[in-house]
Amino acid sequence: MKKTILIILFLTGQLITAQAQKHSSQLQWFTDFEKAKAVAKKEHKPILMLFTGSDWCPPCRMMHNELFEDENFIETAKNVVLVLVDFPRRKPMSALQRMQNSALNRKFHGGGVPTFVAVTPDEKILGKKSGYRPGFQSAYIDFFNAMIDKYKK
Repeated sequence: MKKTILIILFLTGQLITAQAQKHSSQLQWFTDFEKAKAVAKKEHKPILMLFTGSDWCPPCRMMHNELFEDENFIETAKNVVLVLVDFPRRKPMSALQRMQNSALNRKFHGGGVPTFVAVTPDEKILGKKSGYRPGFQSAYIDFFNAMIDKYKK
């Protein structure tokens, strides 16, 4: 009986993990801003850049675990081109990528992480939202939708 319960718990855990990975894998994040701009122009979508410290920033990690797994965010993300502008401390990154990320930071942001910056494909800033407050995913989704609406106008 105990073996059966353990097997059921293990399989349930595997199913939950697979479901979470499925959600994250639905998001396409560009790291090349020029490629993202080309896609945004072609698809007539705004660009949503996330300035983050993926391996050292606690709010960034919470955002990844909560917001990026939210079904409403995943649906909203289909209407934008996502760009990840990461500043890791321990995770390896090419010198070229670091230079590109630093240039994007100087041009569009210059502040702390996490911060979302929405821009048009011709690089006009639509808006910014800094920080992350756990449990308030709807506030970020509302911001993204407002940026999408602003872009369409």
